[in-house]
Amino acid sequence: MNEFLTVVIMHMFAVMSPGPDFALITRQSIRYGREIAIWTSAGIGTGILFHCSLAISGILILIASNDFFISLLKIICSSYLLYLGFVSLIKSSDFNETSFNTSKWTSTGSFITGLITNITNVKALLFFITLFSVILNTQDTWNLAIFGLYMAVATFVWFSLVSYIFTSDILKKNFLSFFKIFEKFLGLALVIIAIRILVSLF
Repeated sequence: MNEFLTVVIMHMFAVMSPGPDFALITRQSIRYGREIAIWTSAGIGTGILFHCSLAISGILILIASNDFFISLLKIICSSYLLYLGFVSLIKSSDFNETSFNTSKWTSTGSFITGLITNITNVKALLFFITLFSVILNTQDTWNLAIFGLYMAVATFVWFSLVSYIFTSDILKKNFLSFFKIFEKFLGLALVIIAIRILVSLF
């Protein structure tokens, strides 16, 4: 029980802290609407399962100990975030009632976007190394699997909630005129995060 509470608390702070995943979901919500953002949330949640599987098998530690793999993940993650950030900065959305809730994005594409962003997120990788290697001393694989499943579901629920908040009728009614500015801000945030990741390579 103590281990589970530790997992809940650490995961809560990790998932709610600003980072690539949060910036992405906010951007997807503002730019493409609720359905796309929720599918992206599902991709992020699945990415959590991916990290957990690597942690349980011990592969995650091997990856983290290899500078080449770490650098490769940083390059992939930063490149993708740069792309998403520049799209938001350069290509503005209309944010009218029709375009807000429709998109050329498919559910599969949205899911993959969330998945790629999470599995290449070095912050998430380091979090799971700490959690499974230091905090959790149990050798019970079933317990580790249950912890991983909880974190995946909790992550999906949290980002789905964020999606609902940023696509709520209240926001659309009162703050729709500010969405263009906010979208640019989110795009800039993604670019800054990507640059920080790239800078950490040197």
